[in-house]
Amino acid sequence: MILKTTNLSKKYQHKDGVVNALNNVSFEVNEGDFVTITGASGSGKTTLLLSLAGLIKTTSGQIQINGFEVTTASDRKLSDFRMMHIGFVMQSFALIPYLTAIENVMLPLAISKLKKNQKYEKALDLLKLVGLENRKNHLPQELSAGQQQRVAIARALVNSPSLILADEPTGNLDPSLSTDILNLLKKINREEKITILMVTHSPLAAEFGNLKIKLSEGELENEPKGHNNKI
Repeated sequence: MILKTTNLSKKYQHKDGVVNALNNVSFEVNEGDFVTITGASGSGKTTLLLSLAGLIKTTSGQIQINGFEVTTASDRKLSDFRMMHIGFVMQSFALIPYLTAIENVMLPLAISKLKKNQKYEKALDLLKLVGLENRKNHLPQELSAGQQQRVAIARALVNSPSLILADEPTGNLDPSLSTDILNLLKKINREEKITILMVTHSPLAAEFGNLKIKLSEGELENEPKGHNNKI
């Protein structure tokens, strides 16, 4: 087991009263799972993902990733943990516009003890993995949306994470490009043995998961669907 949530809740105070963004959400994820998290807008999907990353504080409950207690860790320990164990893939790509593709991939290695040539070779290997080694010196504006997302995926992999958190990674892509990115994520999941949790509103994307979680008004709509939660 790589991830476990126990009675996870997040409440927001609103002028109209308390909003239960998450309400007693409990599930387990095994190493190598590809998890899809679906639900209507406002169901708590992104709140759940940000909570798992320790980017927002939950009201109650527990989150454990690789035995690390996310919910009680200090900001410093959370930052170090994210850097070592978690990769992020966002809908907006979040590439630095004045850096080339390979420089964007190398960015998380800025404080690494690796030598510069080692950082370069590692980033280049990942661009090869996502099929963009011939675009390594291109700026984001010189790349298509699908290529930019591939660079973002390579960047998410550069610190050799055990877990990737993806928030609507195909939300800005047309159906053909979406399928390409989903196939790439599935390939990484299978061949690199990296666990993926992906928030999506797309029924097509949801089918890529071997473990399916559906939220409704902050609660699990039913027990997570999967093959005994394992691949």
